Amino acid sequence: MNGFNPKTRWDRRVPGTSDIEDPADLNETISVVAVFKQAKIYPRAFNWKNKDYKIEKITFQWQERCGREIICYFSVDTGASIYQISFNNTSYVWRLDKIIQN
Repeated sequence: MNGFNPKTRWDRRVPGTSDIEDPADLNETISVVAVFKQAKIYPRAFNWKNKDYKIEKITFQWQERCGREIICYFSVDTGASIYQISFNNTSYVWRLDKIIQN
């Protein structure tokens, strides 16, 4: 066995493998306009550094449990860039996690 796992997430770094953080990681609090409909979340726009970004498309979404919290992640396309944003269902805080494609 060579250690390759085809089910491994491409967007995750393995903790403890490097002291260098990914420069694309932001982890900044943002304001988001979202629609909550039939137990689903649909982010429509967000504000980051006093600039508004309209979300044209949600390209991917997933959830992860962190203790009692559930974090809802979204890969969103603004037309100019693709961002990863997240919503914490316990603190009700939205975060801009990273810029995926600029």
